[in-house]
Amino acid sequence: MTSKDTRRFVKSTWSGGNGGNCVEWAITSTGVYVRDSKDRDGAELRFAHAEWDDLAGSAASGTPHSSVSVADDGVRMTGRGGELFFTHAEWDAFVLGVKDGEFDDLLEEEPPEDL
Repeated sequence: MTSKDTRRFVKSTWSGGNGGNCVEWAITSTGVYVRDSKDRDGAELRFAHAEWDDLAGSAASGTPHSSVSVADDGVRMTGRGGELFFTHAEWDAFVLGVKDGEFDDLLEEEPPEDL
């Protein structure tokens, strides 16, 4: 398992250049960690690589996923580590990044070694 302090989180370019709130993820050899940039010291969810591929694919195609719940007030994501809440704008930026292939290179590369 990687240290919370050593994981390198990234976000979709659709999140905007002004440091906007967004879905952030870090890919490691042990899995994919997800957090909310509004609360970087808060909960982090962990997904196995195959689970993340499935979640990202569902997001891109607009199909439901068991880890994602869309409601009028926003989007809830659940996984190992708890639950995160995103606004629709934050989720939409993530989905646009997936559709644009921003994750493709990351998912095809060998995951970075844990520090």
